[in-house]
Amino acid sequence: MRPASSRFLTALAAPHVLAVEVAISSPAGPVTVPLIDGTVTLDQRAATRGRCELTLQQDEGNGLELIPTSSASLLAPYGAEATVSRGVLFPDGTSELVSLGVFRLEVTDTEDDPSGQSIRVSGQDRSSIVIDARFEEPYQVAAGTNYTTAIGGVLAAGYPGIVTDLPATSLTTPNLVAQEGDDRWSFAQSMAKAMGHELYFDGDGVCVMVPTSTLSSGSAVTTIAEGQGGVLLRLGSRWSREGTYNRVIAVGENTGEGPPVRGVATDENPLSPTYYYGPFGRVPRFYASPFVTTDVQAQDAAAAILAGELGTTQQLEFGSVVNPALEPGDVARVTRARSGVDEDHIIDSLTIPLTPAGTMTGSTRATQVT
Repeated sequence: MRPASSRFLTALAAPHVLAVEVAISSPAGPVTVPLIDGTVTLDQRAATRGRCELTLQQDEGNGLELIPTSSASLLAPYGAEATVSRGVLFPDGTSELVSLGVFRLEVTDTEDDPSGQSIRVSGQDRSSIVIDARFEEPYQVAAGTNYTTAIGGVLAAGYPGIVTDLPATSLTTPNLVAQEGDDRWSFAQSMAKAMGHELYFDGDGVCVMVPTSTLSSGSAVTTIAEGQGGVLLRLGSRWSREGTYNRVIAVGENTGEGPPVRGVATDENPLSPTYYYGPFGRVPRFYASPFVTTDVQAQDAAAAILAGELGTTQQLEFGSVVNPALEPGDVARVTRARSGVDEDHIIDSLTIPLTPAGTMTGSTRATQVT
């Protein structure tokens, strides 16, 4: 969950005045632009976690020319970024904003008709910078390199000036080689995954690495419920066994002499609907990676992958009052008596509107205690 004050969180559940800011980077500093409409989508299962779609208003009266006329224009998609924030304007005139992301402008479309001029902008978070910076020649990570050091080096080589928050680790890499043309971001994410971690750019545009969210890692950070004081507006559910596994077997591909390293994680909770020894059946998933070099590391990788599988048989799609502090990976208590739902869920994705009338939508999966 993004940092937010208790005053802010309390205000969200009551009528309040929306505060939104879209600031575009420029050589002279950030430029705030007028917003007509827009959304930010965050999806923890996508390679690029954050995306934005913005509709801006050309306002000639304020002297701000937004419609691009050259590659140096403010909204020309040649390195410009949009920092998008949503929050609350309090009755005392102060405001609190939560940054939803820093998005590189990808496409700028304009329209000029009798009603005026409008601009539509699409953006992706800073992972797009790393994705574009493919390896231009073979790249080697020497055996015994600290994983955090290796990941930081891969990222910085493709994105000079990148800001990272990578935790320390004692784990070291085997000899790793990326080929010319390989995806730099995928290479870095694979190293993080081998440690049981996720790598993504957060709402402040910082590249962070955190342990993979597990379905039993902590209590709910919020409640999404119906009724007086609640924020839940609608709820849909889906039950499916498609793509669900209850055992993960992780092995290393780069161990040299001796037996291969191996780790196994299993849903051994008899109360789980995907219990390995129950009526769901035995459904293993296999994961092999040259980044995995020890049995401990293989076990961590298997456990992290299994954590992403548990609960996928029960999914919810919800609409609620907007809480811009929520993030994919957060645990939320979802309650709706008519639908028979009153349980913790992990949030997989969110679409956050940037207008007062918009409804926040999201998808979740049910948690299982393991």
